[in-house]
Amino acid sequence: MSTKFALATLRTSNGYRAAMQVAGKFYKLGNTGNGQDYPADTTMMDLLQDWPTAMPRLSSIASGIEHNKGTTAAVDLAAAGVSTDTPIRFPRKLICVGANYGGHLREMGLPAEKMMPMPYFLRPPTTSLVGPGQTVRKPRMTKEFDWEIEVVIVLGRPLRNCETLEEAADAIAGYTVGLDLSCRDLQTAKDIGMDVGRGKAQDTLAPCGPVMVPKQSLPDGIGDLSLKLWVNGEQMVDGSTKDMLYSPEEQLQELSKFMTLERVTWWLQIGDRVTAEIESIGVLEVVIREDD
Repeated sequence: MSTKFALATLRTSNGYRAAMQVAGKFYKLGNTGNGQDYPADTTMMDLLQDWPTAMPRLSSIASGIEHNKGTTAAVDLAAAGVSTDTPIRFPRKLICVGANYGGHLREMGLPAEKMMPMPYFLRPPTTSLVGPGQTVRKPRMTKEFDWEIEVVIVLGRPLRNCETLEEAADAIAGYTVGLDLSCRDLQTAKDIGMDVGRGKAQDTLAPCGPVMVPKQSLPDGIGDLSLKLWVNGEQMVDGSTKDMLYSPEEQLQELSKFMTLERVTWWLQIGDRVTAEIESIGVLEVVIREDD
């Protein structure tokens, strides 16, 4: 059985570096001591550029770490002054899928069933991304600021005009945890129905992290993982990925028809702490601050 591992981007004094997480501990990819180390300045984007080659090598590194416990030095993040960033910094595309959870549709008074075609996609800018533990800037003009927890799909190869679900599945490198923060009062446009640009595309409204879990480390897939979210310690979401109407593979297949997919009533207030957890993938926490 292969060793389960996750990948992360560490924010260090020397820049951003890719790292591996095994059994809850982080290891630098340039200092694992098993003869397959990467250059010290390797980034997550470097790994994803040649994911089919990188994945077996990373799996071997993870196995070496597991079987040589105590001989490979883990990174003490606090002592080293290092922190995790969003796993993939500035991907070429960031795409969100709307209205894909039955429970969310029921909240909006809509039937919890697949819409044909898929209802809508949106493309917030990559400046919306922010890493775990970092500051989310609450836009000044909103009074109705809330949240959605998201499963984030990371691709390991480009996808265009995908013909089968198997092809879509093969393109997936792994998954991470995301938050989709929304200005609900700015999202509704009287004349055209919805303005997701003002509502969802502002800076820091797409926190993501702390790690990317390769799909091989989730042998049972993501069809029934728990989704939980807390605000200031009070649980607001207790759901499951089984509530998805379209699977990740179906979403990718549909999206690939229109663009090349590339590798890569409680309102939140200033000071609120939001914690999101996806079973077997990770925990993401951010704090809401006033905009500059």
